[in-house]
Amino acid sequence: MRVYEAIGETLKRLEVRATFGLMGDGNLRFMTHLAHELGMPYYAARHECGAVAMADGYARVTGQVGVCSVTQGPGVTNTLTALTEARKASTPMLLLAGDTASRILRHNQDVDQTAIFKSVGVTVVQVRSADTLVPDLNRAFNRALALQQPIAISIATDMQTLPCDTDMLQAVAVQAPMPSRPSPEEILRAVELIATSKRPTIIAGRGAVRSNAKELLEQLGEQIGALLATTAQAKGLFAGNPFYVGSSGGFAWELGERLLPQADLILAFGASLNYWTTRNRELFAASARILQCDRNSAAIGALTSADFGLVGDVAETAKALSHELAQRGFGAAGFRTHEIRREIESFRLDNFQDQSNGRTIDPRTLMLKLDAMLPRNRTVVIDSGHSMGWPIIYLSAPDAAGFVFSNDFMAVGLGLGTAFGAAIAHPDRLTVCTPGDGGLMMSLGELETFVRYKIPALVIVINDASYGAEVHLLKNVGLPGHGAFFRDNDFAAIASAMGAQGISVRDVNDLDRLRPWLNERTGPMVVDCKVDPQLRGDWFSKVFAPGGWYQRMCGH
Repeated sequence: MRVYEAIGETLKRLEVRATFGLMGDGNLRFMTHLAHELGMPYYAARHECGAVAMADGYARVTGQVGVCSVTQGPGVTNTLTALTEARKASTPMLLLAGDTASRILRHNQDVDQTAIFKSVGVTVVQVRSADTLVPDLNRAFNRALALQQPIAISIATDMQTLPCDTDMLQAVAVQAPMPSRPSPEEILRAVELIATSKRPTIIAGRGAVRSNAKELLEQLGEQIGALLATTAQAKGLFAGNPFYVGSSGGFAWELGERLLPQADLILAFGASLNYWTTRNRELFAASARILQCDRNSAAIGALTSADFGLVGDVAETAKALSHELAQRGFGAAGFRTHEIRREIESFRLDNFQDQSNGRTIDPRTLMLKLDAMLPRNRTVVIDSGHSMGWPIIYLSAPDAAGFVFSNDFMAVGLGLGTAFGAAIAHPDRLTVCTPGDGGLMMSLGELETFVRYKIPALVIVINDASYGAEVHLLKNVGLPGHGAFFRDNDFAAIASAMGAQGISVRDVNDLDRLRPWLNERTGPMVVDCKVDPQLRGDWFSKVFAPGGWYQRMCGH
């Protein structure tokens, strides 16, 4: 067996069910063998950045390792924005890159790929020889799973046709990491802290999602009388729970802004507690104590000081805490009073003055209308930029797997690729992607990928004909915003020209034209929503308000 054949055989034994990428001479042998000889689904992107974003979206939704392949040189350099996003998001991913032949000097595409990957913090696993290809690839895959990080591996083109030892294929297997649990002594100390609390709040992050800890955290919350909140990245985890008060931090509902500062104990599970989540800790009472649980000990107290740390898997830790509390017969009402429940039940998101005017639609009105129209069984994928706040706050997700927020690197333009990967991961759900016009223009080629594979996704373009964040930032500092404005493109017409369907929306009633497609979804639909570029999101105003928490944090 040749090296290029052994690559596919190894991935097959690792139970890889989908791959994404872009072919070039550095990877065409092994990707063709994988797709055509082994029958493994391969989805070809239009750009390497899109391909990595697809693998990222697939991994976030499934919890499995996303697999992506690109060619050498420019194929590698084109991945860097999406790869950095995946690294910052701690996405388990295997990036298989071709590499220039070692015997060819000064090849046009020769670059130090290892140094490039390492420059954005991505770990590289070396292929030591043709005969070690199988164990090296197996090690890279399982390292991505264990570390919850992208792992890159480069395979030189002249190595790919060499014969290799396949005896070690029998040892290839997915090695699921064993969940860890804090020591009994630490659990006892944490329970003592919890027992003294009168108003506890549980904030769950991406680590809680990956640990499948929803039910266990809800059980713990019931025992101690806690409010439930999530980080922005974990939206949907507590969907439907009567004591869920939304996201903590920059995208908090008004409800959460009122109730979270009343907590005397913050129980953070799998949440990094970055300054967005805590508003530089100003969202919580100064007297509130913080207990932080994370599988990575280095994460505890790294971004926000914690009074107590528990190192362990979220689900295992929540189970241990709940068990110890039950053993003691502990129960407390905490926040779970009739008054608080009524306050949560009476909260409405439509408490604003609609600024639609017939030419442009208020994005808040847009999102609430879509929330009522769209099927509940959905996956909502958020791009970055000023437009991201509207769907995060006003468009609901059915569960944690139904919400993907590609904003860890704050890079505009990754939403469409991420949405494609999410759609492949969950074809039974309607995938809804909400880019701004800037994000869609950056990734427009991937709309053709949706068309080519006949993916019935819904692309809601929040089109203010500008880079909205820059418009408002320039205004804040008294500078002209000319360079942040662009022409108002007709994305419905562009979609139609590319083989998709499209409609334009200027008024909420225009959305009724979406219903026929929702009833019989064939291929992608692009909804070009015209938005006033001067309409600033409340979340954005709160972040950049003069004298606000962000300005104080930055020393302004």
